[in-house]
Amino acid sequence: MMDRLLVIGRCFGMEMNVEKTKAVRISSHPPPVQMIDQKQLENVEYFNYLRIVITNDARFTHEMKYRIAMAKAAFSKKKKTFHQQIGLTFKDATNEVLQLVHSFVC
Repeated sequence: MMDRLLVIGRCFGMEMNVEKTKAVRISSHPPPVQMIDQKQLENVEYFNYLRIVITNDARFTHEMKYRIAMAKAAFSKKKKTFHQQIGLTFKDATNEVLQLVHSFVC
């Protein structure tokens, strides 16, 4: 499949940078060796694509941990605002958001 993509791209004057290209296979089996122009593609366990973490086991635990960490970082920047304007402590606001995320996921 990759060779066909490479051939079609060359028909339109495009080249694939094999050194920068990485592959992830969503499967419980070990990934096969993928070659393009006699060069092996690097197999990775996960990568970020459009702010979404795609993993080779098709689970979202890494993604959820990543998003919770981002939310905590954002709330810690606004800690003073929550306390002064809303009257919530940082811990209360964080717990409310985590409960909301948990109810949305489950």
